[in-house]
Amino acid sequence: MFLNLYIETERLVIRPYALTDLDALYAVVSEPNFYQFIPEDVPSREDVQRTIEWSIQCNKKNTPTKIHKLNLAIVDRESQTLIGYCGLGPDDVKETEIEIYYGISEAYRGQGIASEAAQALLKYAFNKIGLFKVIAVIHPENVASLRIVDKLGMNYDYTYNNFNSEMKDFEGLLHYSIEAKAYQ
Repeated sequence: MFLNLYIETERLVIRPYALTDLDALYAVVSEPNFYQFIPEDVPSREDVQRTIEWSIQCNKKNTPTKIHKLNLAIVDRESQTLIGYCGLGPDDVKETEIEIYYGISEAYRGQGIASEAAQALLKYAFNKIGLFKVIAVIHPENVASLRIVDKLGMNYDYTYNNFNSEMKDFEGLLHYSIEAKAYQ
Protein backbone atom coordinates (compact mmCIF):
# COMPACT_ATOMS: atom_id res chain seq x y z
CA MET A 1 0.00 0.00 0.00
CA PHE A 2 2.82 2.43 0.75
CA LEU A 3 5.90 0.94 -0.92
CA ASN A 4 4.19 0.43 -4.27
CA LEU A 5 1.80 3.36 -4.09
CA TYR A 6 0.97 4.63 -7.56
CA ILE A 7 -1.63 7.27 -8.31
CA GLU A 8 -2.25 8.45 -11.83
CA THR A 9 -4.32 11.49 -12.72
CA GLU A 10 -4.98 13.24 -16.00
CA ARG A 11 -1.62 15.05 -15.91
CA LEU A 12 0.33 13.49 -13.04
CA VAL A 13 1.88 10.40 -11.56
CA ILE A 14 2.22 10.37 -7.77
CA ARG A 15 4.60 7.81 -6.35
CA PRO A 16 7.04 7.24 -3.47
CA TYR A 17 10.46 8.86 -3.68
CA ALA A 18 13.29 6.92 -5.28
CA LEU A 19 17.02 7.51 -4.74
CA THR A 20 17.21 8.67 -8.37
CA ASP A 21 14.94 11.64 -7.52
CA LEU A 22 17.70 13.49 -5.66
CA ASP A 23 18.73 16.02 -8.30
CA ALA A 24 15.21 16.77 -9.52
CA LEU A 25 13.77 17.11 -6.01
CA TYR A 26 16.66 19.28 -4.89
CA ALA A 27 16.15 21.53 -7.92
CA VAL A 28 12.48 22.02 -6.97
CA VAL A 29 12.93 22.66 -3.25
CA SER A 30 15.91 24.98 -3.73
CA GLU A 31 13.97 27.36 -5.99
CA PRO A 32 13.78 30.92 -4.65
CA ASN A 33 10.70 31.43 -2.44
CA PHE A 34 9.79 27.71 -2.41
CA TYR A 35 9.89 27.82 1.40
CA GLN A 36 8.15 31.19 1.66
CA PHE A 37 5.17 29.72 3.56
CA ILE A 38 6.82 26.63 5.05
CA PRO A 39 8.22 26.94 8.61
CA GLU A 40 11.47 25.16 7.75
CA ASP A 41 14.85 26.14 6.40
CA VAL A 42 15.75 25.53 2.75
CA PRO A 43 17.42 22.10 2.70
CA SER A 44 20.87 21.36 1.35
CA ARG A 45 21.38 18.66 -1.30
CA GLU A 46 22.56 16.35 1.52
CA ASP A 47 19.40 17.14 3.49
CA VAL A 48 17.27 16.20 0.48
CA GLN A 49 19.20 12.93 0.10
CA ARG A 50 18.64 12.12 3.78
CA THR A 51 14.94 12.96 3.41
CA ILE A 52 14.59 10.61 0.44
CA GLU A 53 16.37 7.80 2.30
CA TRP A 54 14.31 8.43 5.45
CA SER A 55 11.09 8.54 3.40
CA ILE A 56 11.86 5.14 1.89
CA GLN A 57 12.37 3.73 5.41
CA CYS A 58 9.12 5.34 6.59
CA ASN A 59 7.22 3.65 3.77
CA LYS A 60 8.46 0.30 5.04
CA LYS A 61 7.02 1.10 8.50
CA ASN A 62 3.81 2.92 7.50
CA THR A 63 0.53 1.18 8.20
CA PRO A 64 -3.06 2.39 7.77
CA THR A 65 -3.21 3.03 11.52
CA LYS A 66 0.26 4.59 11.88
CA ILE A 67 1.64 6.85 9.17
CA HIS A 68 5.15 7.92 10.12
CA LYS A 69 5.51 10.03 6.96
CA LEU A 70 4.36 9.44 3.40
CA ASN A 71 6.47 11.64 1.15
CA LEU A 72 5.59 11.32 -2.52
CA ALA A 73 6.99 12.65 -5.78
CA ILE A 74 4.68 14.48 -8.16
CA VAL A 75 5.74 13.67 -11.70
CA ASP A 76 4.48 15.27 -14.91
CA ARG A 77 2.94 12.35 -16.82
CA GLU A 78 3.90 13.61 -20.25
CA SER A 79 7.54 14.58 -19.64
CA GLN A 80 8.15 12.17 -16.71
CA THR A 81 9.77 15.10 -14.88
CA LEU A 82 9.58 15.39 -11.10
CA ILE A 83 7.80 18.71 -10.53
CA GLY A 84 7.03 18.66 -6.82
CA TYR A 85 5.97 16.63 -3.85
CA CYS A 86 2.94 15.85 -1.75
CA GLY A 87 2.31 13.65 1.21
CA LEU A 88 0.67 12.76 4.46
CA GLY A 89 2.15 12.82 7.92
CA PRO A 90 1.56 13.61 11.56
CA ASP A 91 0.88 17.29 12.23
CA ASP A 92 3.86 18.98 13.88
CA VAL A 93 1.61 20.52 16.52
CA LYS A 94 -0.89 17.73 17.17
CA GLU A 95 0.77 14.47 16.17
CA THR A 96 -2.46 12.45 16.39
CA GLU A 97 -3.78 14.30 13.32
CA ILE A 98 -2.67 13.47 9.77
CA GLU A 99 -1.77 16.46 7.62
CA ILE A 100 -1.80 16.67 3.83
CA TYR A 101 0.94 18.82 2.28
CA TYR A 102 2.24 19.67 -1.17
CA GLY A 103 4.79 21.81 -2.99
CA ILE A 104 5.14 22.46 -6.72
CA SER A 105 7.91 23.90 -8.87
CA GLU A 106 7.27 27.53 -9.72
CA ALA A 107 7.10 26.70 -13.45
CA TYR A 108 4.02 24.53 -12.78
CA ARG A 109 2.13 26.82 -10.41
CA GLY A 110 -1.16 28.44 -11.33
CA GLN A 111 -2.22 25.47 -13.50
CA GLY A 112 -4.25 23.52 -10.93
CA ILE A 113 -1.53 20.89 -10.59
CA ALA A 114 -1.20 21.14 -6.81
CA SER A 115 -4.99 20.88 -6.54
CA GLU A 116 -5.01 17.84 -8.83
CA ALA A 117 -2.31 16.14 -6.75
CA ALA A 118 -3.94 17.02 -3.41
CA GLN A 119 -7.35 15.82 -4.63
CA ALA A 120 -5.89 12.49 -5.77
CA LEU A 121 -3.96 12.02 -2.53
CA LEU A 122 -6.97 12.88 -0.38
CA LYS A 123 -9.06 10.34 -2.30
CA TYR A 124 -6.32 7.74 -1.72
CA ALA A 125 -6.13 8.65 1.98
CA PHE A 126 -9.83 8.07 2.50
CA ASN A 127 -10.60 5.26 0.04
CA LYS A 128 -7.41 3.16 0.15
CA ILE A 129 -5.69 3.89 3.46
CA GLY A 130 -8.98 4.30 5.33
CA LEU A 131 -8.22 7.55 7.17
CA PHE A 132 -11.20 9.17 8.88
CA LYS A 133 -9.91 12.74 8.88
CA VAL A 134 -7.17 14.76 7.17
CA ILE A 135 -6.01 18.25 8.10
CA ALA A 136 -4.09 21.01 6.35
CA VAL A 137 -2.05 23.73 8.01
CA ILE A 138 -1.88 26.89 5.91
CA HIS A 139 -0.05 30.20 6.24
CA PRO A 140 -2.77 32.89 6.11
CA GLU A 141 -0.97 34.73 3.27
CA ASN A 142 -0.66 31.60 1.11
CA VAL A 143 -3.59 32.40 -1.16
CA ALA A 144 -2.88 29.48 -3.52
CA SER A 145 -3.08 26.92 -0.69
CA LEU A 146 -6.20 28.57 0.68
CA ARG A 147 -7.81 28.04 -2.75
CA ILE A 148 -6.66 24.41 -2.77
CA VAL A 149 -8.17 23.57 0.63
CA ASP A 150 -11.37 25.28 -0.50
CA LYS A 151 -11.45 23.08 -3.66
CA LEU A 152 -10.87 20.03 -1.46
CA GLY A 153 -13.91 20.96 0.63
CA MET A 154 -11.87 21.42 3.80
CA ASN A 155 -13.26 23.57 6.59
CA TYR A 156 -11.43 26.17 8.65
CA ASP A 157 -11.21 25.02 12.29
CA TYR A 158 -8.99 27.49 14.12
CA THR A 159 -5.77 29.51 14.11
CA TYR A 160 -2.72 28.21 15.95
CA ASN A 161 -1.79 30.61 18.75
CA ASN A 162 -0.27 30.92 22.22
CA PHE A 163 2.69 28.67 21.45
CA ASN A 164 5.91 28.51 23.43
CA SER A 165 9.14 29.65 21.79
CA GLU A 166 9.89 26.14 20.52
CA MET A 167 6.71 26.17 18.39
CA LYS A 168 6.72 29.88 17.49
CA ASP A 169 7.04 29.14 13.74
CA PHE A 170 3.50 27.74 13.79
CA GLU A 171 1.96 30.81 15.45
CA GLY A 172 -0.81 32.26 13.29
CA LEU A 173 -1.11 29.30 10.91
CA LEU A 174 -4.61 28.20 9.95
CA HIS A 175 -5.93 24.70 10.71
CA TYR A 176 -8.33 23.15 8.17
CA SER A 177 -9.83 19.67 8.15
CA ILE A 178 -12.13 17.32 6.32
CA GLU A 179 -13.60 14.01 7.39
CA ALA A 180 -13.95 11.02 5.08
CA LYS A 181 -17.73 11.07 5.38
CA ALA A 182 -17.80 14.65 4.08
CA TYR A 183 -15.44 14.01 1.17
CA GLN A 184 -16.94 13.40 -2.25
